[in-house]
Amino acid sequence: MNQFLNQLERRFGSWAVPRLIRYLAIFFVATYLLSAVFPHMGEVMDFDLKKTLAGEYWRPISFLLAHQATFSPIGAIFLVFMLMLMFIFSDGLENQWVVFRTNLFILWGYLSTLIGAVCLELYTGHHPVYAGAYLGMSIFFAFATYNPKFTIMLFMIIPTPIWILAAISGVFVVLSLLGGGAQALFTIGCLSNYLVVAIPMRFSQTKRNRGNAERRSEFKALAESTGGAFNTCAVCGATEVSHPEQDFRVAKDGQDYCVEHLPE
Repeated sequence: MNQFLNQLERRFGSWAVPRLIRYLAIFFVATYLLSAVFPHMGEVMDFDLKKTLAGEYWRPISFLLAHQATFSPIGAIFLVFMLMLMFIFSDGLENQWVVFRTNLFILWGYLSTLIGAVCLELYTGHHPVYAGAYLGMSIFFAFATYNPKFTIMLFMIIPTPIWILAAISGVFVVLSLLGGGAQALFTIGCLSNYLVVAIPMRFSQTKRNRGNAERRSEFKALAESTGGAFNTCAVCGATEVSHPEQDFRVAKDGQDYCVEHLPE
């Protein structure tokens, strides 16, 4: 998977949009503020296959920014804090994955939600309401997975590690799946970018970090046992510390030897 992503990045990396999550958050806040003037703006932007086929072609894109909240000054203040958090999520994921892979994560989330919305409406006859919220949820879960100790001031007074909020949200998502049916499949599909990409990559990173830590520990123990030497002759035990005038070579068997005991 990593090699495949590297190939894609070499070929399409120049197309990546830095701070994409920031832009999405800004546009979302802008649509919320506009709803003060146009109260039904969320309904006009939300996904609806029938209306899309009837000529409202903006809906397959604008549904990402649709919201169900009624405008209020308190809601606007709350969105400012949400905007700040999304900026942090954006920078955190781009530092973790680089810009191109973060863009792929967002693109996957968008396409899976769009395809799921189309399938859900074709199968049930009802379009999902504010389906774009699932993309924000996947971003939140991904950031919490990689930065579990990040602290949020809940209600601006209670310091709460983000993993706790993510765990609570995850419980509600799982409970919503218990009913099964098309809606459960739709939810799983919308969060597939998190389930298929973020979680496996996190496990892979944890395994890699653990391996690096073990190698550092082994190297430190070896360095301490040899007085900080890098080369130790497998025959006489000489090192570049004890015999600084000596040269060392690696033989075909992978062992270090001083030139006096180097196998022919």
